[in-house]
Amino acid sequence: MPETPPPPAADLVRFFLDPADRRPLAPLPWNEPLEQWQERGARLLQVRSGLSRHVVRFVESAGRRYAIKETTLESAQREHACYVHLTGLSIPTLRPVGVVARDDGPAIVYTSVGPQKQHSVTGYLVTELMDKVIPDSILFRRGFSRENRTRIWDAVVRLFVQLHGSGVYWGDASLANMLIHFSTELVPGLGRRTRLSAVLADAETVEIHPTISDRLRQADLEFFLESMQWTEADLIASGIVRDTLMTQEDSEYLRRSYEELYAVDLEMRSFELVTRIDADRMLGNFDVKGYGKLLLKHIQEHKWYMSERRGGEVSMVEAAEDWYREVFRPVCGIFQEYGLLTYFPDMTASSLYVEIMEHKYFMSQNEKRDVGLVAAVEDYCNRFAPAEPFQRTIQSIVRALRLLFTGFPSSGGESYLS
Repeated sequence: MPETPPPPAADLVRFFLDPADRRPLAPLPWNEPLEQWQERGARLLQVRSGLSRHVVRFVESAGRRYAIKETTLESAQREHACYVHLTGLSIPTLRPVGVVARDDGPAIVYTSVGPQKQHSVTGYLVTELMDKVIPDSILFRRGFSRENRTRIWDAVVRLFVQLHGSGVYWGDASLANMLIHFSTELVPGLGRRTRLSAVLADAETVEIHPTISDRLRQADLEFFLESMQWTEADLIASGIVRDTLMTQEDSEYLRRSYEELYAVDLEMRSFELVTRIDADRMLGNFDVKGYGKLLLKHIQEHKWYMSERRGGEVSMVEAAEDWYREVFRPVCGIFQEYGLLTYFPDMTASSLYVEIMEHKYFMSQNEKRDVGLVAAVEDYCNRFAPAEPFQRTIQSIVRALRLLFTGFPSSGGESYLS
């Protein structure tokens, strides 16, 4: 019986890592297969995870936590590059750390023309271990209620829209290849918001294009819907679930939500192109079609006022900067300061601002004059917020807004004071 060849020497391991990550990762037993790491003294973490085609282990070393996937070197390098690209686009994905390669020496590969000698290299993809995530295998055990399903479909739709809006085709979209992540974000000047995100957790099949065709967009969506049927069949057969995971109503909701949000995304990208304002970072996440056009119209009005004051044409970008600094942020700050959002718990300061601007438009149409932002705020609050404890708050907000806009131009269709 032939002897088992000795494991490769440590000097046959190559690291493609930043120095800060190489220090904690280098001492790990890279000269052994990942399945044997526990026997070799690596500190493995018991992390809830879904099924994977590859061996995956979670480790802690020198106070840092990593997920490590064993694959080929080419696959590890390609997937790492995809994660780097997606991270640069602010798409929720695993956080790339680097790649480790182990030279395994010559190996016999059986091909159609017989056995062939081939140099073998094992690749390891290293990513940061994410906190506050739930894999699909745990998700289904937590009660896939209608309300929970809708929140998850919304997160999945946002991920698809972010990918497709950036020219990214996934090619293997399924809940098994996602993590559901809970986070609380602080939007400067707008307050905190809790977000449930779907995180891309397998980039092996990702393709990056300048733009993505409708055919590829629909292919990603349809593959995801088919994958839910396969997942459901497997989970029912294994006794994990008994109920339907995705109903026909769910499928229709996901398709409809995707098309609506994709249209919103195109609108907001057009808004960003004209104004140079990062809508998601600076304004908050809008998910209603028409908001972008409404904000753009408001900025165009602000541009006209600025040009009138200066006696010369002001660029759209300069007007957008001034509007954001002098109008949008201060108004949202007043909403927060006086507790207006407690009366509208389903809104952020930014979405409430847009709702009031839309209300202002209809008020002005009815009265055949520009009623002004302050009057629109007062009327909107009187109509849609609880009346009794709110009147004093309304008057405080109105006084604060009038003080804010004192000194703004008050003639020729002025859009702030009534």
